[in-house]
Amino acid sequence: MEPLDPSLYAPSGTGDGAVLLALRDPATGTLAFPRTPYGIGGSGTPAEAAEPVELSGRGEVLVCITVHQPLSPGMKVPLLVARLRLEEGIVLDGILEGTEEPAPGTKVRAVLVPEEREGGPVLACRFRVAS
Repeated sequence: MEPLDPSLYAPSGTGDGAVLLALRDPATGTLAFPRTPYGIGGSGTPAEAAEPVELSGRGEVLVCITVHQPLSPGMKVPLLVARLRLEEGIVLDGILEGTEEPAPGTKVRAVLVPEEREGGPVLACRFRVAS
């Protein structure tokens, strides 16, 4: 199975883990996720001068909500959406596995999970509470 969005994440090479695909400014170390053809907005570094890097996918929950109403056709609810801070400092929104909202500070990790789509099964990136 292929990733649903290979521009955002890739298999980590360890079990079902995932890494997130980002850019780093070689001069300042500033990170940008996701990778874009526009480069790094925070430092103004063009994409061709930035280094592609993989983020660990490990982080912590800042806040989490449960979505009960489908926001798009085919969306399965309830769905947990969380604001996460990755170990590398990037803050992003991600979908969590499960139906119980974890408390702020709960450790999570990015994983690849099979998901059925119109064109066939794909690997979606989700965040799982770390054990």
